Amino acid sequence: MTRSLLSTSFVLAALGVTVVACGDGSGSSSTGGSGGGTSTAGSGGETTTSSTGGMGGETTSSTGGGGATGGTGGETTSSTMGGGGTGGGTGGMMTGGGGTGGMTMTMTMPVDDEDGDGWKLSDGDCCDSKFAGCSDKPELTNPGSLEYPGDGVDNDCNPATLDTDPYPTCSTAAIANQDIMTQAIISSTKLVKAMDLCQFTQENPSLPQKTWGVISSKITLADGTEVVAPKNIQMGVLPNFGPNVSPQYGETMAALSTGTARREGDPGYKHPQNGPAAGQLGNFDAMTSCPAPPDYVAANGGQIPSPCGNCVGPNCIVANDSVALRIRIRPPTNAKSFSYRFNFYSAEYPEFLCQDYNDYFVALLTGDTAPEIPADGNIAFDAMLNPVSVNNAFFDVCFPAAGSPPGSCSGGTVGLIGNGMGGWNGSITDGGATDWLQNDVPLGLKDNPNDPGNPMDQIPTAAPIEIQFTIWDAGDHNVDSLVLLDRFRWNLEPASLVTHH
Repeated sequence: MTRSLLSTSFVLAALGVTVVACGDGSGSSSTGGSGGGTSTAGSGGETTTSSTGGMGGETTSSTGGGGATGGTGGETTSSTMGGGGTGGGTGGMMTGGGGTGGMTMTMTMPVDDEDGDGWKLSDGDCCDSKFAGCSDKPELTNPGSLEYPGDGVDNDCNPATLDTDPYPTCSTAAIANQDIMTQAIISSTKLVKAMDLCQFTQENPSLPQKTWGVISSKITLADGTEVVAPKNIQMGVLPNFGPNVSPQYGETMAALSTGTARREGDPGYKHPQNGPAAGQLGNFDAMTSCPAPPDYVAANGGQIPSPCGNCVGPNCIVANDSVALRIRIRPPTNAKSFSYRFNFYSAEYPEFLCQDYNDYFVALLTGDTAPEIPADGNIAFDAMLNPVSVNNAFFDVCFPAAGSPPGSCSGGTVGLIGNGMGGWNGSITDGGATDWLQNDVPLGLKDNPNDPGNPMDQIPTAAPIEIQFTIWDAGDHNVDSLVLLDRFRWNLEPASLVTHH
């Protein structure tokens, strides 16, 4: 859009001025030539430079010519309007005064991507300005956002996702039971969906399609190698884990195990340890060994942290019967934290407390993470920063062993019924669990372009992250453990890094 703003020339009426368009400055008065007419500047070419004013008339009594009208703005990519005149016309050769200079005005045109979130209107941003009334945080409203239920905002600019829709589910009990009975292959995608991660995306899509979601997933050993894979029976999608342990959301939950990720009585199930009676054989052996997660071990001085004192033998950092579920995810542009729930079971309780043969579960986070994330990347730990094992402070679903201090096993034993993790033949005195725990995790933040420098108004980086859920046995292949994973959630509010009931 271009616009010319006219300058004005004032001529004394007593001199009988004749105004001539594009005048040449000649006069016709009998008492002396009158001042030349005001010269009109030409429109600017393909630049923003305006033309100069016309010359004053060549008489002894003429009034100086008026300043030229400002030239029309050139066809450039600048958002400013046409320029004003560069100055007044030259005065008459005798007493004429200089003309009035042209006026200059600059006007800023509306900016596409006014909220600075990276999405333009042409990219599908339905809320580009706080003055549009669509949201008081337009920088958090775009096609990359999570449609958060019940907040009255079209967060993701997608009419198909309704504000009244519940958090989606994408894994059913019927299919899970069928897979268990047929011993079907349990893929990483099935595990991801069982955790309620239902949206998938690409690594580098064009901007309008750059939505949040799972970019990729895979199953590896603890050190990330894939040449030798965990056994299929070590992964499971379960509709329950006995009559008293149900999914935290939806119909299913994911399971990873150093033994068999199944319920007692399911096809392929093997008891997590040998029993005291003849013929009671357990201890599933996946016959895999590799280094424990290398970066995690290196960040802890070449050891695995433990409240009992670090294990120092050569077998302490070897991961036997390991399983790692690795998920690469692009977070929503409006998510400042996420959470998920887990429940860790082990048959090592109580006889192997503080031994070098413990099974471990860690959740390692990498990517553009928050400053609160530890150097070793583990986000699942107790108040003493210990990884989850039978020695963890949360391990309280159990039957108190002889000599246990008061308050031990405060979680009771109902969570051990019907899943084989409490002992042979329905016993609930051997083995235990943490019960369901929630892990709250902050995401990386950056300055809000509309409020720079304010740490209380930062917005998510929305850069991809990778989460590695890993379980393994240290020391040997005997006595098995299992972890249930469920109810993954994105949250719009910041969170402190914590694991809690």
